[in-house]
Amino acid sequence: MRGTTTFGDLIDAHQAELLRYLVRLTGNRADADDLFQETFLCAFKAFRRLRAGSNHRAWLYRIATNAFLNHRHTAHCRRETSLGQDFEAWFGSTAQPDAAATLALRRVVQTLSRRQRSAFLQRNLQGRSYADIGASLGCTATAARAHVYQAAKRVRRALTPRGEQP
Repeated sequence: MRGTTTFGDLIDAHQAELLRYLVRLTGNRADADDLFQETFLCAFKAFRRLRAGSNHRAWLYRIATNAFLNHRHTAHCRRETSLGQDFEAWFGSTAQPDAAATLALRRVVQTLSRRQRSAFLQRNLQGRSYADIGASLGCTATAARAHVYQAAKRVRRALTPRGEQP
């Protein structure tokens, strides 16, 4: 049904990038390793039902994202990712954020909706295309772009001091 792609091929092709994504989401390697195993176990169970021509990469990202969200919900995990190092890329500032700014950024990202948070992190931390993000979230590329835009708008608004224009 899936052509000539085997489950082993799928693991070989995507394991490194998926593990990096999970490390970024969780903020630590131990949780990422657990979620990585959970992702591939879930994928293994569903692999034979996958339609021919499916986007395997997006499918795996969707499973990984859902595993992370379930983990976060049940474990009340607060630390998602090391956002401080990407402050410059997101806000065009050459100044390094202090600990308070990094904490504020983490808090704002945590308040985003599930879809906005996932789209924002996939776009800004993984550099994924809107089409890939949309496939991983089960929406169109246009909707994925809207999720990233709305998330970035909320983050900028929340982090802009009162009285200043974002």
